[in-house]
Amino acid sequence: MIRVPRFCGAQHRGERHAALDQPCCDALLLPRQGVGLSGFVLCDGAGGSTAVARSAAASARAGWQALQHLRREPRLGADPRLLEQFRNRLLRRRGHVPLLDHTLLACSWDRRRLLVLQVGDSTLLVRQGGQWHCPLPPAKGDYANQTTFLRRHTPIGSIQVWQAPATSVDAVLAFSDGLESAFLGPALPGHEQLEANAPLADLVIQEHRRRHGGRGYPAWLARSLADPGLAQLTDDDRTLVIARRRAPQPAPATRGPPGCWRPGPGVSRQPGRHTRRREVAAQR
Repeated sequence: MIRVPRFCGAQHRGERHAALDQPCCDALLLPRQGVGLSGFVLCDGAGGSTAVARSAAASARAGWQALQHLRREPRLGADPRLLEQFRNRLLRRRGHVPLLDHTLLACSWDRRRLLVLQVGDSTLLVRQGGQWHCPLPPAKGDYANQTTFLRRHTPIGSIQVWQAPATSVDAVLAFSDGLESAFLGPALPGHEQLEANAPLADLVIQEHRRRHGGRGYPAWLARSLADPGLAQLTDDDRTLVIARRRAPQPAPATRGPPGCWRPGPGVSRQPGRHTRRREVAAQR
C-alpha cells in the first residue's frame, strides 16, 4: 500500500509587522490527516490588518473544502470549467467574511497523485528523481512586488495547476513569498524558470528527517524561520510547509518456534549485548 507523506509547517510574523504590532497575515491550514490523504492550504494576505488576516484564514479553510471536490476529478487537466467550479465553491464556503486581497496555494497528496493549485506568488519546490524544481513559478505583475490575488472574478487562466503521480514525488517544500529569496534564485542563462536553491532544500529535508516526530520539532521549525540570516533577506511574514516520503522500511522479523529468532528476508541479525549475556549464562 502507498504511504501518503504527512505535511507539517510553521510560521513567523515578519519583522515589519511585528514592529507595527500587526498580525501575521499568512494563513496556513494543515487539516487533520485522513486515511491516504494529506495536504495544506496557504493564503498570504496583502497588508497587515486583522481584517486581512481573517480573510486569508477564511479562504484557507474554504480552499481545502473546495479542493476535496476537485481532487476526485480525473479530467482536471482537460476541462477548465472544473477550475471555475473550484473558485466558485471556495467563494461560497467562505461565509460572510469580507474577501480582501490574498494569494492561494492549495495542495493535496493522496495515493493517486500530488495536486497543486496556485493563485499568486506563494509556491513550492518539488523533488522528483533526486532533483529539485519549481513547477509553478511565482506569479508577478509589472513590478516585482505585484502579484495576482484571489478575487470573485479571478480569471481562470490565473489559477495555475500542477499534478504528478503520487509515487514520483520524493519531497515537497512550500512557502509564502517571504521565503522566495531563500529558496529560489535567478534563472540560469538561457532559461526562463527560476533556479531552485537545492543545497538549502536538501538541508531542510535532512533536518526534517532527523527531527520530525520529536517533542520540540514544531518549536524548532518556528525558531528556524526567525533566524537572523532570513531576516536579512526579508522582513515579510514567513511560512514553510514540509513533507517527504519515507524510505522503504526493511521487512519485519518473523518468529519461529519457541527459542528461535528468524529474521525476515534481507534482514541480518548480529549477536548483541543481551544475546551474549544469555550465551554466557547457558555456559554456566
